[in-house]
Amino acid sequence: MDPKLLFCLPQGDELFNPLNTLFIQMGCILVFSQLFYLLLKPCGQAAPVAQILAGIVLSPVLLSRIPIVKEFFLQKDASDYYSFFSFVLRTSFMFLIGLEFDIQFMRRNFKKVSVITLTSFMSSGLLSLSLVYILTPLLQIKEDYLTFFLVLFVTLSNTSSPVVLRSIADWKLNTSEIGRLTLSCALFIELLDVVLYTLVIASISKSMIGDLFLFIFATAALILLNKFLAAWLPKRNPKEKYLSKAETLVFIIFLLIIAIIIESYDVNSSVSVFTIGIMVPRQGKTHRTLVQRLSYPIHEFVLPVYFGYMGFRFSITALTKRYYIGLVIIVILSLAGKLIGVIFACMYLKIPKKYWLFLPTILSVKGHVGVLLLDANYSKKKWWTTTIHDMMLTSLVITTLVSGVLASFLLKAREKDFSHQKTSLQSLDTHEELRVLSCVYGARHARGAISLISALSGSHGASKPFTALLMHLVPLPKKRKSELLYHEHGDDVGNVHKDDEFGTNDGLEINDSIDSFAKDSKLLIQQVRLVTKMLNMHVEICNATEDLRVSIVFLPFHKHQRIDGKTTNDGEIFRQMNLNVLRHAPCSVGVFVDRNITGFQQPHGFDSVQHVAALFFGGPDDREALALCRWLANNTQIHLTIIQFVQEDSQTESPVGNATTQGNNDVLIEVVERDQTENEADRSFLEEFRNRFVTTGQVGFMEKRVSDGPHTLTILREIGEMYSLFVVGKSRGDNPMTVGMKDWEECPELGTVGDFLASSLDVNASVLVVQRQRHSHDNFLDD
Repeated sequence: MDPKLLFCLPQGDELFNPLNTLFIQMGCILVFSQLFYLLLKPCGQAAPVAQILAGIVLSPVLLSRIPIVKEFFLQKDASDYYSFFSFVLRTSFMFLIGLEFDIQFMRRNFKKVSVITLTSFMSSGLLSLSLVYILTPLLQIKEDYLTFFLVLFVTLSNTSSPVVLRSIADWKLNTSEIGRLTLSCALFIELLDVVLYTLVIASISKSMIGDLFLFIFATAALILLNKFLAAWLPKRNPKEKYLSKAETLVFIIFLLIIAIIIESYDVNSSVSVFTIGIMVPRQGKTHRTLVQRLSYPIHEFVLPVYFGYMGFRFSITALTKRYYIGLVIIVILSLAGKLIGVIFACMYLKIPKKYWLFLPTILSVKGHVGVLLLDANYSKKKWWTTTIHDMMLTSLVITTLVSGVLASFLLKAREKDFSHQKTSLQSLDTHEELRVLSCVYGARHARGAISLISALSGSHGASKPFTALLMHLVPLPKKRKSELLYHEHGDDVGNVHKDDEFGTNDGLEINDSIDSFAKDSKLLIQQVRLVTKMLNMHVEICNATEDLRVSIVFLPFHKHQRIDGKTTNDGEIFRQMNLNVLRHAPCSVGVFVDRNITGFQQPHGFDSVQHVAALFFGGPDDREALALCRWLANNTQIHLTIIQFVQEDSQTESPVGNATTQGNNDVLIEVVERDQTENEADRSFLEEFRNRFVTTGQVGFMEKRVSDGPHTLTILREIGEMYSLFVVGKSRGDNPMTVGMKDWEECPELGTVGDFLASSLDVNASVLVVQRQRHSHDNFLDD
């Protein structure tokens, strides 16, 4: 390329250099894509659809048909710049996909992903074979049917993982089971398509890639180098939350060097780049920095420009009738191939029918592998013409638009089927994934939250599906005024992570605690940061529980234990926040009273077995607390005991007669029937728990007969020193076994029993109070 062009120097009378034109075009794509996204978002359309439409508007089909616009956008040397920037964009987002890829989910669902991928390829391959016999006479292709078949095969079987990733994120399905399964399948399909792409290029050039082992060696060497840098660089500045920008740039430079070397041999570098990203150590400052620094620019700038450029390639001006027929056939068979193959896989894997149409539709979106294949050098193939190239490329764009629009309408039509329904622990079994969200304000709360996560995750090496998320709550202070001018603020001005100044010290300690725990237990804790006003914090937490699809959220108690063993109130504002979450949370809530000095300790790394007691008085909250204990029972470093409290005079006359003799009061009859239903639910759930855990010796069980509240208090004081953690339900409503205990109640949000355990000087154990999700049909009895 001419150096003058490379350095943006115009030649002759030209006002703009192709590189300048490229940047202006990228800006236009961003503006148009944002406009289309604002218009289409109320209809449920994902961002890629809007961004591809923005590219089509700027393409030769519409705006670029205007001579002035065409002369400006379609300059003679622009293709070189487009190819290079396309390569840089593709490298960056494939690396980020590898960084964020859920390896644990893939391990658990490898069979599903493999079956869906293989059946999709088989159906697309069979349809591609039949398509060869249809299109060869239609397009007058008389030679090299094998290459034409491979081109059709990649075109029909291709799935764009970036389009799927962005669409799933926009629909807030990235934390759901079906969303992660879809993304995993898209990645598998795309990586296999890269292999097919390499075979096609090799068949065109009549030579196999002899340096394949060299590329594998170079990729492995960079993986080892990244592991060394990931461990060494954080030690240079241990008091910083993130790596410096220069240190981050080192990873990017090495990545681009490897990718450029591989691409120079006509081999797609996507597999190597993705592998390098997925092999970066997940725990520690390095991974956290790379994700933090790359996520925003890639999702907000790189992907919109890339999708827009795909739409910009849309061209149908040179197509004739027979090419239009071929275009329609390719689009229909692309959708049919995915539909047939994926539905057969769903039937075999017994995936719920509500996902049968959505899964193949979203997997039909096309991406960069197909574009790269169509841009390959086919100069040796006489049948490959510009018209066929435009037809094939247009089919990719149309198929992506059609499948994206159909998927969004399917999702909107069956929105309830895709919503989060596992909002309570009773609806989960231990073989299903448990997702928990622990909220903390600082390092002190983080230690307690990590202890709970450690207990619920099971024993070391356990294969139970478990996802832990920790949310750092940073109350936003009042707006601060500064008399300094802009240039006097120092080096931190313009920092894209400006909000990191809030809670910086606590954030660093929290990161260190999580990294230390991950290193010892091999369990990853995903971090979320929430910076907002304290008044609105409960709203953001409730929204996060829905987006993250957690079954229970843990909140820190507004009091903490001092070194001398006494408790200190952190402030009523924190208590009010807990009350608001308990009132509005769409899932179960646990309030954790952490006595970290005398109470519960982190099981991982703790030598002795800890004794935990679950107190069962009856009611929906106690059943929810007992359901949580099913995960505690799987931890060999915890000895769990269920203590059931039973009223001594339980054989008293049924209140049904009393209710019916008092003027046939409908409300009292409803209360009695509800009590009977709750008692039956208690007996059924407790019996199932005993048969599963107690009879096998995995969990201890004892029964305490009490007459009233004072008798219950006596027993609680007796066992107060025997356990390091008490798990109890909030127990809404009155209970004869706790009558009289409310007279000295301090914190009603903990329930009668939980409040006593949290405030009593006779109890040194930590306390976890569990409240079941409040449903809309709960009446005043639950308040």
